[in-house]
Order: sequence, then C-alpha cells, then structure tokens
Amino acid sequence: MLALKMNIDLAVQEAQQWTDYEGVSKVVIAANGRSIVVCTSCNPAAITAPIPSYFHGFPVIFHQLTSVREKLES
Repeated sequence: MLALKMNIDLAVQEAQQWTDYEGVSKVVIAANGRSIVVCTSCNPAAITAPIPSYFHGFPVIFHQLTSVREKLES
C-alpha cells in the first residue's frame, strides 16, 4: 500500500513549530508550491535544530533573510 503525500499547506502548518527554534524566523511554501522554505535570521549552517531535509515528502530549503540596511551598507 502506498502512502499518500500530505498536502503542502498542512505540512507547512505543522512545520510552524520550527519557528520556536533559535534563528528560524518563519516557514512558508516556496513560490513553485512544491517545497517548504525555512527562513532564517542567521546563516542556515548555524541552525542546530533538528529540521529534516524532507518533511512529509516535501523538500526543505533554507533561506537566510537579510535586512535592507545590510544590503545598503555593502
């Protein structure tokens, strides 16, 4: 019997618990609608939380948020 992949909306809703981890700002659906994006306030490599690379069959991608001020100063 094959397991059905969870709806991405439900997967992202369940993944919202990751925002409790230090450095994780938000969890959203990617623009392509096929992956989960974990937005971080620091270098994603610094996240030590147990966030999987796949969650309910969807790939998990990390994206570091940068402020406008940081972009202007560089």
